[in-house]
Amino acid sequence: MEDELMSFPNVEEVLKEMAEAVKAAYISNLNTNKRPTARMSEWMQSHYPGKLADTIETVVTIDGGKFTASLRLNDYWKYVEEGVSPSGKYGNPGWKAYPAIRDWVDIKPVIPRPDGNGRIPSPKSLAYLITRKIREVGTHGTHDLKMAKDAVIPNFLLRVEEALQKDVGAIVLKTFNW
Repeated sequence: MEDELMSFPNVEEVLKEMAEAVKAAYISNLNTNKRPTARMSEWMQSHYPGKLADTIETVVTIDGGKFTASLRLNDYWKYVEEGVSPSGKYGNPGWKAYPAIRDWVDIKPVIPRPDGNGRIPSPKSLAYLITRKIREVGTHGTHDLKMAKDAVIPNFLLRVEEALQKDVGAIVLKTFNW
């Protein structure tokens, strides 16, 4: 009986729409910043199943008076979002990243430039050089998720408030049998 009285279907619906809108804006930002990968090697698939943009799941939970809308992402989202520094906030994956970077060199494709002696590095050498540079200098994040949330969530605040009022009104009517 209490579960029936404390249901928030309107809030849940608006939160689902908001989560989907954040997801769509995030994917758009990832595409704009050329962050998703077109295809993955067998090694990448075993370590990171699917592209970041393809694996995003929306999750909405209502537990008593606590309402949550969130996205479930592959673990490496934080490196895309914040970047990495040599000893940064999330820690640089260092040489462990070499296989993924080797795949990335093939997938992009990264076009190598000749060095000072006119030599063009092989894909393997290029991946080594990129990994070493990331290990030493780090990378910059693009903050795609933050930008998506900042753009979408304010547009839903009024709708969430209206949905909450509607659901609470329905709960009051059921409670007092009006």
